[in-house]
Amino acid sequence: MENQSPDHEACCRIATASCLCPVCGNAGRKVAAVTLDHHVSEQFRAAIGNDATFCLNPACEVVYCNPGGFVIRKGQTLLPVTQKDPGDEVLVCYCFEHRRGDLRRDLREKGNTDIPDQIKKGIADGRCDCERKNPQGACCLGNVAAAIKTIKENVKIDAKGSEKSSAL
Repeated sequence: MENQSPDHEACCRIATASCLCPVCGNAGRKVAAVTLDHHVSEQFRAAIGNDATFCLNPACEVVYCNPGGFVIRKGQTLLPVTQKDPGDEVLVCYCFEHRRGDLRRDLREKGNTDIPDQIKKGIADGRCDCERKNPQGACCLGNVAAAIKTIKENVKIDAKGSEKSSAL
């Protein structure tokens, strides 16, 4: 991995949203131009500009919006977005390329996962690049913890290691 982030804490600061999501009204998280450059196609990049917000609402189809009301929706980003797509092939950590399915596999096979510790080690080694690589422009550890919690709550593992969906 590249050594990209000498100041990991910079990616964890929550910047004030520049606009409310025009679809759900969520205040979201302001993202930097470097985030947009990495996740938005040329087709939409000029239209979104550099003053954009990431919508944190997982039920909302909007990924990014700007104060002018332009939106980029789920499916219009270059990669699927953790908060918007519950699939197992979706990255939960963009810097170190851990997928939701990796968490599920660990939990099924071992009953626990060391992926958060692997990420923390990568961060400590200065190898994260959250502001650029993560569509939300910030650290993924909260998303990873939430994914682990959801998997544990919604899936029971039987004695043979097979998954059984819990009644919701």
